Amino acid sequence: MAVKEIFDWAERAPERTAAIHNGQVISYRMFAHSIALGRAYFARLGWIGAGFAAVAIHDLMDAWITIMALRSLGLTTIVIRSPAAVGALALPGLRGVVTSAAETWPDLARSCADHGVELLSVALGDETPLPLGTGPDHPWGGHILETSGTTGVAKKVLMDATFEDEYLRRRRELNGIDHRTIAAIFNFHTGTGVGYKAPINVWIVGGTVVLQDSGDLRETLRIPDLTHASMVPSMLLGVLATPPGSFPRQPAMKLAITGGTITQGQIDEAKARITPQLINGLGATESHSIALTDLNTPDDHRWHRLVPTSDVEIVDDDGKPVSVGEIGRLRVGTAGGPTGYLFDEAATRTFFKDGFFYTGDLALTRADGRIALQGRVSDVINMFGHKINPAPIEERLCEALGISGLCLFSMQDENGEEGLHAIIESREDIDTQRLVDAFSVESLGRVQVYFVTGLPRNAMGKLMRQEAKAVVLRSL
Repeated sequence: MAVKEIFDWAERAPERTAAIHNGQVISYRMFAHSIALGRAYFARLGWIGAGFAAVAIHDLMDAWITIMALRSLGLTTIVIRSPAAVGALALPGLRGVVTSAAETWPDLARSCADHGVELLSVALGDETPLPLGTGPDHPWGGHILETSGTTGVAKKVLMDATFEDEYLRRRRELNGIDHRTIAAIFNFHTGTGVGYKAPINVWIVGGTVVLQDSGDLRETLRIPDLTHASMVPSMLLGVLATPPGSFPRQPAMKLAITGGTITQGQIDEAKARITPQLINGLGATESHSIALTDLNTPDDHRWHRLVPTSDVEIVDDDGKPVSVGEIGRLRVGTAGGPTGYLFDEAATRTFFKDGFFYTGDLALTRADGRIALQGRVSDVINMFGHKINPAPIEERLCEALGISGLCLFSMQDENGEEGLHAIIESREDIDTQRLVDAFSVESLGRVQVYFVTGLPRNAMGKLMRQEAKAVVLRSL
């Protein structure tokens, strides 16, 4: 279990850097000591054994210390990001919500009281440390991740101790993580796939994790000798919008872009300013990694290279593999990983079938085995009587127009006729003729265009299509 590895590193190399949090260096000795204080605190209150605990702590390092302490005592943890989330926990055997005495969350106490949930405001300074191997001995608890919501509402995915070690080992080897790793996680919180899986994997092997709660992401990029970093497209665009020279270029760093697509122009700029080693990562909170593709050619940000250690298929509605060049549903094998959603049997039946997780993506394969995404199953729209997948068209239009985002949708007018609409994310006006030419290339015909400075996206930077459409409808 990961907490054991942290304590082992604290013994073997106590001054090795475990984390750089908001610029502060934290050694493995300090990390293990803080976890031991947390263990003592929760053990003294009887928070031991099977059950759930919600962690309401924005400070990333404090959140990790709390998660490690609780899991080492047998509890399964989940992170919440707002007081409103208390009412949606719906976890049997919930011990309570843990927050930090150093943080003030307006309405958190009221929300806990309204839902009959105990609230602990934790300060660890007066505790006597309870190192690993002393005190109560319980199986390592789990940790719950929440999905980005692209398959509907956010769902709970349990990282269970029974498979977690092997699951993480596969990802560690795939990404080249070892004791020399200095990985920038920025402000990904511990309830996301990236924010949880990446740090814990680095700590298992004695590497360094760079965490930044908020603020200017350039502060993290200024830390020397970074070896790995992860961003979603919106984070990358924010970094690229800063003036040249805001941070050093780090040629040895591998930068994984996950959670969406970026344009070739953005790839070229990122290579020139951040690092030449850009990687297109394709995966899901619910599954093993699906694809990792080095972005070296114009082909690479559309055509993904499948991960050989994962069982990935493209199938029809009956679960039969489709032919090369045929669009089908993307699914990935669940062996050695999550096999369903926690306490959601209906969603589990929909997305987990026959030993596979169905991602909700449409995709096709070509002769060399590489795949290209063709949008979401739920995003198919009606265009003049024809069903189309908008995502590939949106991606090409972003390239042609040099914009950061575009959302297509169809809608009936007052006469009951279907019309095509496009929401364009741009801070600058675009010449009408350029729009007409770009839409003509895609044979889209007449399109009603709306401009916004920012499209609605979830925490992972993925377009929230229905929310974008709703914004337009409210303006009509």
